[in-house]
Amino acid sequence: MKKHKNKALNNKDFSSYSVHSILRLINFIIDTVVWLTLYFLVAYILDLYFVRFSSYLINYIYSISLGLILYLTYYSVLEFYFHRTLGKFLTRTQVANVNGGEITFLRIFKRTISRLIPIDIFYYLFSKKGLHDRLSDTLVIKTNANKELS
Repeated sequence: MKKHKNKALNNKDFSSYSVHSILRLINFIIDTVVWLTLYFLVAYILDLYFVRFSSYLINYIYSISLGLILYLTYYSVLEFYFHRTLGKFLTRTQVANVNGGEITFLRIFKRTISRLIPIDIFYYLFSKKGLHDRLSDTLVIKTNANKELS
């Protein structure tokens, strides 16, 4: 599996640098708006020029599939290559491995899939870390936390 190194983060312990749940909520809201905007834009363009189905069931399956593909792509690609989504960029946070090691694509994909678990959003009521953070051994830290540990 391909690994993506962030040299400033290697071999550091970031568990005490995890950001507050309110900042995570802001990230979630921004990313949801961006993802839904992307979804509606792509769906509109595809519907306008390429895809037309006469069956409601096929349209429903197509819409769900398109949304899922865009969702997985948005989070997986941005968090793997940049360690942040647009929401994390605006709030100056990033994804890190809990022990500061390498972030593999498999770890990020596991994190992204874990977000689809329905109780994930409510997990913040009981914990500072989200369920998707726990399942993928990742956390969200301020971007300057790696400078403080260097």
